[in-house]
Amino acid sequence: MRKLAIAALSFSGAILLACYILPGSWLPTAALVCVGAGAALLLLRRNWLRGFALAALGCAVGLGCFALHAHVTALPARQLDGQTRTIRAQLLRYPEDYGRYVRAEVRLDAEGLPKLHAFLYDNSGALRGAEPGQWLETEVKLARADRKYGESYKAYGARNIYLLATAKGEINLSVLEKSPRFWPTELNHRMVTLVKKLFPQDTAAFMRSLLLGDKTELYQDTEQQLAMSRAGLMHVVAVSGMHIAFLVGFLQMLLGRGRLSSLLALGLIWTFVLVTGANPSAVRAGVMQTLLLIAPLVKRENDPITSLSAALALILLHNPDAAASVGLQLSFASMAGILCFSQRLMEMTEEHFPHVQRNGLSRMAASAALNSLAVMPFTIPLMALHFGSIPLLSPLSNLLCMWAVSLCFAGGWLVCGVGLLSLRIGQWLGWLLAWPARWILLTARLIGSLSFSSLYLQHRLILFWLLGCYALFLGFRFLKGGAFRRLALPGLLSVLTLVILMNAVRLDYAGGRGTICVLDVGQGQCITVFAGAQTLMIDCGGQGTLDDAGETAGAYLLSCGRDRVDALILTHLDTDHCNGVETLMAMRPVQTLILPADADSDNGMRGTILAAAKRHNTHIVELAEDSELDLGEIRAQLFAPLPGTLGNDQGIAALVSLGDYDMLVTGDMGQKTEQALLERHPVRETELYIVGHHGSQYASSAVLLETIGADTAIVSCGYNSYGHPEEETLERIASYGYTVYRTDENGRIEIRIGNDYGTKEQRR
Repeated sequence: MRKLAIAALSFSGAILLACYILPGSWLPTAALVCVGAGAALLLLRRNWLRGFALAALGCAVGLGCFALHAHVTALPARQLDGQTRTIRAQLLRYPEDYGRYVRAEVRLDAEGLPKLHAFLYDNSGALRGAEPGQWLETEVKLARADRKYGESYKAYGARNIYLLATAKGEINLSVLEKSPRFWPTELNHRMVTLVKKLFPQDTAAFMRSLLLGDKTELYQDTEQQLAMSRAGLMHVVAVSGMHIAFLVGFLQMLLGRGRLSSLLALGLIWTFVLVTGANPSAVRAGVMQTLLLIAPLVKRENDPITSLSAALALILLHNPDAAASVGLQLSFASMAGILCFSQRLMEMTEEHFPHVQRNGLSRMAASAALNSLAVMPFTIPLMALHFGSIPLLSPLSNLLCMWAVSLCFAGGWLVCGVGLLSLRIGQWLGWLLAWPARWILLTARLIGSLSFSSLYLQHRLILFWLLGCYALFLGFRFLKGGAFRRLALPGLLSVLTLVILMNAVRLDYAGGRGTICVLDVGQGQCITVFAGAQTLMIDCGGQGTLDDAGETAGAYLLSCGRDRVDALILTHLDTDHCNGVETLMAMRPVQTLILPADADSDNGMRGTILAAAKRHNTHIVELAEDSELDLGEIRAQLFAPLPGTLGNDQGIAALVSLGDYDMLVTGDMGQKTEQALLERHPVRETELYIVGHHGSQYASSAVLLETIGADTAIVSCGYNSYGHPEEETLERIASYGYTVYRTDENGRIEIRIGNDYGTKEQRR
């Protein structure tokens, strides 16, 4: 069995290497080298070398599979990039309605086109109400799916999507063709509808995610999704081994352990996997549970390591690009952690706390907490890499909620079964089951609201601390003493050093005379100003990036030890200046929100922002006249929109002062409005200029640049189709002696103001 594990792990490792490190042109050569190495080792005829030979051959197969898969999927997609073609395609799932557009997963089947899966975007709404199995014809603009915002993007490939198609003409739909392969999708759709009817509105999105793995509505509730992420509870709504173990356990509880229950469980497992979308983590769990059930039937002992490695190899054999799936990586890392550490942790707990064994409730609670600890050694690096944060309190969250999760999952399917027979009785049972669901959601909000619930790695010292913790645990592993001591001591030292470090970071930002930071939020703007305990933020929005501007801003505040935002100023209500406000308010309290009075907002952001402010008890100031803002050492002159201005010009300009150090922010106003602003307000001798309109040629007039006489200019910009920043604008700014920094090239830019208000430090 372990030979299978060696072959599967080497195969999977080679695919991961090809996915993230090796250039595509190297793969054939690397595969041949591995074949040669494997053959040479076999020719030596040494038993102890056979494992290495098997690993080399496994690597060769993995590299070859990845290269072949790329040749038949990614390469044709790249060749079609930018073309306009008439396509014929079949709908594979029910279209997803996002309001302004509809997105559908389709399989292309037209002459001259590869038979690839694609996302079809429909702005006309013609696909609303369409069903899986229907064929369509339309003219589309094609784009490769492995690039997003100008950078490599692997998430679509991990879902077997290689093209993005935007409908340019009328969509002609055919009559629905029924097929058994669409039954799981249809059943999922019907179950989604049933769940909405059975459970109260405040818990329906959570129950839909828990039972069916469909997190669409949960993601629409920004505050709840963020709370669950920070509390470390998002894993409970990602279909995985936990859900399948619940199903099998419930069935065996009813039928007992035996051949019949095992066979029924196999059918139940794969029905559940297919209905929930067959995502990689669900398939992994299905394969492992299948091998576990089959082993006694064929009189073989199940080997968890072999099962885990075989499951990974099967998934990657079907789609090598699934190696880039974050869910897949976290799922396998979690399972590896449980296999390596969970049993040992339980044994140590029973040794030092024998009363844990006395009843099933305490044992179940301990198991939930210890499993959360067991997965952390392998999942923490992945979360740090992909999300830049670590949910520190996830063991506590699991301890408090896993009983309710198991109850909601098993009870939820029972309620659905009853609801199919009697909707009214099902709704009554759904009302009862909603209470443990509310407990989970409430716990997530309470734990997620704690400033230390998640650790953000934006400060480089935190990253060094994390690396030091791993070194500390490894070092204590080789010391004499009990196993519990070898874990408890480094754990306590890690917590102590983290507390000291976070206080040092807080004092660092509270010291000096102030810090100005322009965050990298893509094509948008978000500026923070610290002085003492006060925090001012100007704008919070961004586009052309995978990151939410509000989460970027909130993570930065938390990593700097800031408890709140004393005032948030929105220069205007364009999406790229304010679409992160709702998330920011969910992460950190905002005491005062200042925005232009009666500013245009045809994007709907005004209503969204004001509603969020009211939910969080934020004081709202709609600025109609010039005003001054006094936040201790931070002072700001706020210039209200000039009469008669519209659009970008109908915004707030701000002159922020830290002692004698001044910063001018003009938002997106144009050159004529800049000149009118200067005529109305005497702005002189400014040290820092935040370049207007992301470096557009229509902002940063010569009159403004000469008048304010700043020595530093910062352009907040990112991937965009406007050509920002314009070369003409950059040359004009440089010609007046400004030193120019750009967030798209320099990343986050910090300016630390020394005690004499003259010392500046640029930080990436």
